[in-house]
Amino acid sequence: MTKKILKVFKKLEEMNGLDEYVPDLARRSAILLPILCPEKDFTEDLVKVGDWQLVFTIRASHLKEHAGEVSFPGGRIDAFESPLDTALREAYEEIGIKKTDIKASIKLNHSFARSGYHIEPFCALLLDKQDFIHNESEVSHVICLSIEKLLQIKCWTEERAIMNFTRKVWHYPIKIEEIGEIDIWGATGNILHDFLLRVKNLT
Repeated sequence: MTKKILKVFKKLEEMNGLDEYVPDLARRSAILLPILCPEKDFTEDLVKVGDWQLVFTIRASHLKEHAGEVSFPGGRIDAFESPLDTALREAYEEIGIKKTDIKASIKLNHSFARSGYHIEPFCALLLDKQDFIHNESEVSHVICLSIEKLLQIKCWTEERAIMNFTRKVWHYPIKIEEIGEIDIWGATGNILHDFLLRVKNLT
């Protein structure tokens, strides 16, 4: 019998989220939103979505694109590689997430980055016993934030001119111990907004 917790997670894929216009871009990428579920909840099949945690990374300061920004693991889709395979490969390379640890995965709406990448986002459900080993050549920090905490952030939006049109960009500012003030914004902010809208629509 399928666990209730997996049914709820899969249901997120069916919910309405942020459906934004995405231009046709040649550069294609995929990202993974790792979602940590308490091991006790998974074992006992307790559905407490607010206790799930999203895993973010802060990109290394020396990178050419989006240096020092908050992001999700991901990168360019290689030839003969599916978008999901790219997201999983990058998550392993950046923070050590193993494909075999993933309980289920879902897909969110497409987005894009101002650097010119068309992004295909996926969510992966894992247990919270993960021991992240970040690749310092790509990632400076790994951050885990509960969905309950993310829903409490006073987010805001602005319009930005990108290419030949205007886009709404979401910002999620938050203070993190040992790091300070960060802003989850841009493609990461919009993808986060898409996910959180789905969570809200669960109830």
